[in-house]
Formats: sequence, structure tokens, C-alpha cells
Amino acid sequence: MRVLAEDIIVSWVERYAEKQIRYDKVRTLLPLIQEVKLSKELAELESLKAWAKQPDNETLKQQALIDTEAFRHRFSDKSYFIALKANDRYYYSDGSTSADPYRYTLQEEKPSDAWFYQLMAIKLNLHLNVNPDVELGVIKLWNDVLIRDGDAVLGVVGTGLDLSTFLQQMVEKQDIYSGIVFTNYEGAIQLHQKEELIDFASITKNAHDKKFIFQLLSDADSQKRLQHSFADAKSNPNHVEMTSVNKDGVRQLASVIYIPEIDWFQVNFIDINSFLPLTEFSGLLWVFFVSLVCALIIVYVLMTLMVTKPLEELDLSIAELGKNHNRKPKLSRFAGLEIKRLILHYQKMSTSLLEYQQELESKVAERTEELNRIAKLDPLTELYNRRGFEAHMSEYMAHWQATQQPFGLINVDINRFKDINDQYGHAIGDHVLQDVAAYLHAIVKGKGEVARWGGDEFLILVKQSNDKVVQQITERLLGDLESLVINIQDHDVTIEFSVGSALVQEGDTLEKLLHRADKAMYAVKFAER
Repeated sequence: MRVLAEDIIVSWVERYAEKQIRYDKVRTLLPLIQEVKLSKELAELESLKAWAKQPDNETLKQQALIDTEAFRHRFSDKSYFIALKANDRYYYSDGSTSADPYRYTLQEEKPSDAWFYQLMAIKLNLHLNVNPDVELGVIKLWNDVLIRDGDAVLGVVGTGLDLSTFLQQMVEKQDIYSGIVFTNYEGAIQLHQKEELIDFASITKNAHDKKFIFQLLSDADSQKRLQHSFADAKSNPNHVEMTSVNKDGVRQLASVIYIPEIDWFQVNFIDINSFLPLTEFSGLLWVFFVSLVCALIIVYVLMTLMVTKPLEELDLSIAELGKNHNRKPKLSRFAGLEIKRLILHYQKMSTSLLEYQQELESKVAERTEELNRIAKLDPLTELYNRRGFEAHMSEYMAHWQATQQPFGLINVDINRFKDINDQYGHAIGDHVLQDVAAYLHAIVKGKGEVARWGGDEFLILVKQSNDKVVQQITERLLGDLESLVINIQDHDVTIEFSVGSALVQEGDTLEKLLHRADKAMYAVKFAER
């Protein structure tokens, strides 16, 4: 009876452990996985890569910081860091600092900076690093993501989660029968309810200084079995591996799952005797020996009704959750109270998770659309910038090749704009550029598009027009001197242009058309001089 009872209990615990570890993975690691995804998106910013290649270029730096600041509010901790390989500088922004997020210069010989150079050496794309934050006085769980340009490593970006808060949430959500441990690929403990067991700064330590999960086991055989489970779980991600081990002198069931999104293992230890002590069955040996078979049948039926079927319902619901569907588990009245509470918590969590996912996807779509729009506009004049105009011109060239509807391109350059900047300053120069942009936009109206090509140079696409329409606009720009008289520091300054134009021709490409308009403009400019 003791052997049969133990087999039933172990089978029950194995099925319970598998469901529990999958449930724990979803509820506990979702915030961390989301932070990792955001850090990977941040590392892929083209403006950040361009700055990382030329860290002393102030223009590239400012553009990169504008783009990275857009990510800060999406991180849970409202902060992020950037460490660049080219100049060894470390930048940190949390919204409470000055405009320049530069903090200090990393030094290879400093132990506190060893993590950066270790990541550069091994080229590990993602690393989760548990380390104390001396400045903030808290322990943080950092996620480090490499900035790459092809095979070249340019630096590291990432953010941190307050480990104290994270561990507190783990303890509050902890199941009474199991203990959760998270480790890296070596088995070094990264998260544990007891902070003293966490292996801080694992990447910079020697093996003999690290705190491994295998050291928690009571004998060498248990350590080997757990190591084999790690290897099997790594080769089969998101599949739960089970093994029996001795921990704290007690036989326990260890369930292991590998989480590829963060390159960690999650291990749950369940004390079988605490889950359902065998001593509860020992007294029945003398009293109910005759009714043993009937008792086992009853136990099996009760387990099926109270545990197995509810867990199967929970399994189906979890599978549907993976497909972004919220399926409510169907419970019979025989389901156990613990299972009902577990499923009730799961229902609340799955509903919140789906709502959060939908809200997040909506916000990401809106933010992506806004970033795409901003990337095509000049921030000073709100006209197309070079990138946006090239994309628009490419589409219009394709339209012209299909319809053969003629159009023209006008190149406009502000005469002596450098003198205005030198005499009155760049702030006045920017104001002049804004007035010129508004003036050009008013002239063109619905006939085409205006773009700031660069500096004091503008381009006008005159859609569906002939040489006469292009000539009319050109003559107005050259002759209309009263419309652009700007009062600067009590002086009336007349803005004049050098203008060149070109009509699209058979066999034209965008480069040829731009070249002809540019050449015509410079011919006028040099003729005026």
C-alpha cells in the first residue's frame, strides 16, 4: 500500500509541477521578458548605431538621444543606459537628470566596470546581470543587449528592474508547496527568495566564487541528475524536464524549463512529503487492509475529478491563451478548493495579460506610426526632410513611369543666408528658414510638395505640370521681393533666391532629375555673383 500510495502521489505531483512551472513562467517573468524585448528594439535604432560609430559627432549624439528618450517611458523603471565601445563612455537617463546623460568613463582595470569589457570580449547578444546599484542604493536586475552593426559590436544598452520589488512579488505569488529558482546557463543562481543565495555579477566571477544551484543539493547523484535535466531542457526549450533529487536531506521533485527569451532556466523544487505526506496512509495498513483495492479506486476517482480534469481544463485554457484567446476553464463541483483558487487566479491573470497585450500592441502601433512620420519631416520647418522627400519622389517617379504625366522639380537656394547667420545669429537664421518654408508652401499650395533639402536649400515638386507652370513659379520666386521682407532687429531684410528648375524627361531617374535642377540653380547663383 505504501508503494502504491507513493506512486500515486509522485504522479500527481509531476502533473501538478508541470502546470505550476508553466504558470509561474507566465506570471513571474512576463515583465522581465517585456523589458528584454524593449531593450532589443532600443539596440536596433539606426540613429543610435550611427552615433556609436562616431561618438564625438554632436549632431548624431543629439538625434540618438532624442530617439532613445522616446523609449524611456516604455521601460518599467523609466530609465535606460548606453555604454559605447568607441569612447568607453557610460550614459544613464532616468528623467531626473540633466539634458546630457553622460555619467562617467568606463575603465577596464576597475572591477565594477568588468562586466562591460567581458560582454565585449565574448560578444554575448543578451545578458541578464544581477548587481547592486551603488548610486541608487538598491539591487537591480540589469538586462544588457549588444549594439551591433553586422558583426561589429558598437556598445551595450539596457535597463534595470528593482530586484527587491521583483523578489517581493515572487514571494507573494509563491505556491505553498514549491520553491522557485532562476539560474543562468551555468547554473549560477540569478533569482531566489533569499537574497543571500543570489550570485551577483556572475559574468565577472571565477567559477569557484559563484553560487550554483547544484550546491543546494545534498549529494553528488542529485547534482548529476539536475545537470542532465539542464542539458535536456536547453536542447528542448519550453519543455518541462522532471527529476528526483535530495535537497536539505529530503527527497524532492525538481522540474526544469529553459526560457530562451532571456537565456535562463527556471527550477521548481517540490517537497513530495509536504505536498501529501505518506504518513497519512501508514495508519490505514492495520485498519483498512481488506478494503485496500476499493480505497485506491476511490482515491483515483477523486483525484481525477478534483485534480486531473480541472488541470486538463487549465491546460486547454493555457494553450488557448498562447493563441491570444481567453478560454474559461470548465470546472465541475468536485474540483478541489486549491485547484479552484489556482484557476481563479489564472483567470484574473490571463484576462489582465490579454488586455495588457492588446493595449501594448495598440501603443506600439501608434508609436511606430508617429516615429515613421517624424523621421520623414524636418523638425525646424515641418517640411519633408531629405529622407522623406526622396521616398516621396521615388513613389512619384514610379507614378510618372506608369502614367507619363509630366512634372517638374525646382531647386531654391537662399542667397547670402550665411551672412544672416553670421550677423544676427543662428536663432534668427532658423526663424528666416521657417518664414521661407511658409512662403514656399503658400506659393505651391496644392500644386505639389516642398522639402528642405539641407541647410538653406529647398526643393519643390510641381506635380502634373508643364514647363509653363514651372516657369511661372520660378519667375515669382525671382521677382516677388516684397513678399519676403523680414524685420530683423529693426532692419528690413529682403530675402532673395537662386532658383533652378528641370522637367522630367524620358528615361529619367531621380538622380538625373535632381542633378539637372541642382545644376540649373547653381548656374543662376554664379551668374548673379
